[in-house]
Amino acid sequence: MPRTDSSRTILIDVYRTISVLVYTFGLAAFIGLFALWTRQLRLGRTELRSWLYPAIFISSSAWFGLNILVPSHYFVLLAGACVFPALLGKLFGCRGIPFVALASAIIAALSLLHTVNAITLAHAQRDLSIAYCVVFAWTCATAARAPGSGRTSVVLLVVIMVLIPLAMFTFGDWLSLLMRSLPLPVLMVHSYSRRRFLFLDLFAKWGSNFAVALIALTVWFSLLPAGLDPIYSALLMLPVLWGVFRLCRSLGELLDRRVLGRPYSPAEAQRVFLEKLQGSEDETVLLREAHTLAEHIFHTRASVSADGVISLEDRPDGRPLFSEDLALVKTLSEMLHFLLENRRLEAKRRALLLDASRSELKALRAQINPHFLFNALNTVAGLIPSNPELAEETVEKLAEVFRYTLQRSEAEMEPLSQELDFIRAWLDVQQARFGQRLRVEIEAESDTLAARVPAMTLQPLVENALKHGVAVTSQPCLVTIRACLRGDTLVLTVTDTGPGPKEPATETGHGLKNVRERLSGYYGDRGRLTLSRDHARQVTTATIELPV
Repeated sequence: MPRTDSSRTILIDVYRTISVLVYTFGLAAFIGLFALWTRQLRLGRTELRSWLYPAIFISSSAWFGLNILVPSHYFVLLAGACVFPALLGKLFGCRGIPFVALASAIIAALSLLHTVNAITLAHAQRDLSIAYCVVFAWTCATAARAPGSGRTSVVLLVVIMVLIPLAMFTFGDWLSLLMRSLPLPVLMVHSYSRRRFLFLDLFAKWGSNFAVALIALTVWFSLLPAGLDPIYSALLMLPVLWGVFRLCRSLGELLDRRVLGRPYSPAEAQRVFLEKLQGSEDETVLLREAHTLAEHIFHTRASVSADGVISLEDRPDGRPLFSEDLALVKTLSEMLHFLLENRRLEAKRRALLLDASRSELKALRAQINPHFLFNALNTVAGLIPSNPELAEETVEKLAEVFRYTLQRSEAEMEPLSQELDFIRAWLDVQQARFGQRLRVEIEAESDTLAARVPAMTLQPLVENALKHGVAVTSQPCLVTIRACLRGDTLVLTVTDTGPGPKEPATETGHGLKNVRERLSGYYGDRGRLTLSRDHARQVTTATIELPV
């Protein structure tokens, strides 16, 4: 017998502890929901402007507060519970809400009057409990037939219809605890299935963290030895706090991935989104990549506007998009808009460079280079007395050079074969000037001749080779022009065996600068011009790389 009494005492203590925990959690939960609702309202969520939301949150908070303050006052609690039939009916969109509210109000009034002995009812507890069960059963039955009530909601309503009379007439402590806790599961299940409160994800995380902390502290203080010094109590609590923090974080990740179906946390999603899109240079590619990432992150079909606004469709499995999802969509849209603006500014910059290069190209075509023309005419004048045939041939080559520039004065891209023909004619004129000091080799793979290149791209490079190679030495100088393909890249090289410029890596002549700006305007980072000097071989090389 003593052992039985001891076990019963332990069970009573456990029940009281769990009851206090549940009621405290319910009170804090609905106060937190009210705070979240007011915050969402301030953020402009106009669909939340309804009296139903604050009514549910305040009434449920008051209900759990009553269970903490007066857990044994049956008629006071019954009067407080009378608010829920009408709220439940309104939540499910039932008919006959005024009748339910009136009946509930009568039951509540009779309960309070009986409590203060204003009226005397012979079987008050039985009769009022039966009346309450009838009103609640009618409300649940009507709610189950309401449009949009899913299977989960119907099952929950049936459980409520069975649980309430069992708890009220069997007087089981644990059944009573379940009945008094009903506002939480009813609100959670119905809101999730009907997407009524889209901030329930924030509440789930906040509520789970609060529950873990409340349970941990309750267990800790129940196990803490009496009379322990406060300093030692604080020191011993540090591991508990660390464990609570880690458990809350793990629980939040579990909620995100398993319950809410989120492959990434908001911070991870932003990092992945930015990393994947930063390498996209083209605006079309950027929008396409953003569309793919949005569908991967949110597990639903998405659309992306030209301004970077991401829109999501309903998920195929019916899971709603909650507050953190909507906030993440807004953040990702802002990031995408920023990236698009950067790409468009970069495109404008390239367009301006390209326009400047086109103007310079037209000037180059118009004059080719005044000193080249003067040198060519002086060469022709010097050849007329000694070699009139070569002078006549040089004049014809010079005319061919000018004919090329005039006929294609508006073309920006030319086949490599035509560009090489122009270079050959231009070098023939230079050959007459430099004579035996200039030797030329042109090697182009057959599959490169049809490739289109910016017009007059090679001429400044070859002219640079003559200027710093042939013109400054009395020894024979070999100028080699090569074209080949390396994968999807066209490589054009101009090499000379002359002494080369003093600092080839920093060569910034007008011609080379023009070529670099034009390549940047046409191809961005994929078009490059490099100039190098091999001192061992005494060779200067200019290399152009173009995508094909």
